Amino acid sequence: MELVIATRPRVKRFHRAETPAPFQLTDRDLRLLAHVARHRFLSSAHLCALDGGSPQNVLRCLRALFDHEYLDRPAAQKVSLSEQGPRPFVYGLGKKGARALRELGHRIDDALDWTEKNKRAGAIFIEHTLEVADFMTGVELACRTRGDVELMREHEVLALAPEATRTAREPLRWKVDKTMMGRRETFSVVPDGLFGLLFSDETAAYFVLEVDRGTIPLVRTDVAGTPAWRKSITYKLATYWEGWKAGQHAKQFGVKQVRMAMVTSSAERVENMLAIVDELTEGRGSNFFLFIDREALRASNPIDAKWTTGKRETIRLTD
Repeated sequence: MELVIATRPRVKRFHRAETPAPFQLTDRDLRLLAHVARHRFLSSAHLCALDGGSPQNVLRCLRALFDHEYLDRPAAQKVSLSEQGPRPFVYGLGKKGARALRELGHRIDDALDWTEKNKRAGAIFIEHTLEVADFMTGVELACRTRGDVELMREHEVLALAPEATRTAREPLRWKVDKTMMGRRETFSVVPDGLFGLLFSDETAAYFVLEVDRGTIPLVRTDVAGTPAWRKSITYKLATYWEGWKAGQHAKQFGVKQVRMAMVTSSAERVENMLAIVDELTEGRGSNFFLFIDREALRASNPIDAKWTTGKRETIRLTD
């Protein structure tokens, strides 16, 4: 007697199943969609950590959400797969996922075609977004573990900001007007993130986040104020410094104090940035600036890790 064993056809990683199994959104599915919407792109590893339940169940949910077009797997991640080998899938919010969240009251731009936007996202943009998400995921998980500090996400901080910021097209853009070489110019940077830490005594600490991948020159020899000079770490730190002195954080975000937290690629690069801070502050330094390299961050979490201030002091984000 001949046995016939039915096997399921192997599903390609970046192709949806032609006839996916019947599916109904659950609360877990909606939480996963909300996580992705909040960060723009997340890996399956991030989503498993944020969910906190069985990783296998989360992976099954993600596959179903992908097959039913609630989530996308951006094709640009194939570049990293080919260069670095197997790694967790990266997910972006799909059109159906955006619609489901909007119906539940989430602030999702209904004018955007999210699937088309995911297709246009390049590999470098995705990698940078994942690094920012990795940091913010670390903050959220650390807050859950500690219990004595609560994360204020970007939208929660912005909800307390002046109306001009809340309604701005780029609410995070940090601007400062400065006279340089006899000309009055506007300098600006867009932080990679904004978050707050709320403590049990109802005080809070606020941070603008920069994640530096080590690809931007520290210093440009071009004349200050030129377009080339603006593409340097010196320009970025100078813009934050001048804005902080002018009280930009109070005008823009409505908070009395804020710090700039910079995650960078190496301890050597931290030292180089500290030298730039010395030059900007005429050797005084400033605790407005916080620096840490990725290796030091990997050994702990963003909350408990030891950061170096612009005065070369060692602190934690909760200090």
